[in-house]
Amino acid sequence: MAIMGAASGRQRERIVSATGRLFRDKGYHGTSMADIGKAVGLEKGSLYAHIAAKHDVLRELVERGAAYFMDALAPVAAAREPSHVKLRLAMRAHLGVVAAHPDLAAVFLQEWRRLEGEDRERIGKLRDEYEAIWRGLVDEGICDGTLRPDVDRRFAALLFLSAGNWAYQWFDPYGALSSHDVADRFTDHILTGLTPRTSVDR
Repeated sequence: MAIMGAASGRQRERIVSATGRLFRDKGYHGTSMADIGKAVGLEKGSLYAHIAAKHDVLRELVERGAAYFMDALAPVAAAREPSHVKLRLAMRAHLGVVAAHPDLAAVFLQEWRRLEGEDRERIGKLRDEYEAIWRGLVDEGICDGTLRPDVDRRFAALLFLSAGNWAYQWFDPYGALSSHDVADRFTDHILTGLTPRTSVDR
């Protein structure tokens, strides 16, 4: 029985993984149960033996993505480092999840809105908590002089997140730049700005 259970678990994991790729490529509404069955070589009847509904898989994928992002960021927020270091490490952590788990990242960042009821409310709160951690990092930057005192903490946090969130659309894990390289370039541009420094600034 244990062997059969393990085999069933592996099959379900194949289904969840394939569904993540489909949701990333076609979107939740653009993916049918028939698409999922075709991706894993199962007829609809056999597919329903492993998953009750498409929405259930979406919830699981979004929850997994949320856990990866939160688990990556939490130790950075707790670290006893200068804020400029923590902001850099936070961006590395965020892009590290995008690079290592592109399907989960894409579903968490884009398809979570397709959740309904309590599922959507719960994930919305998790997303708010994640953004709040970023706002906390910005606050630290304001306090220690890394960031200007007049910085809008919410918009600054959203700037970091916006830079990182869209990377799943174009980041190439086999490209010349690693996720850390991309994260560092984003961080450098955000912290130093893009306009030429004047003689007064120097």
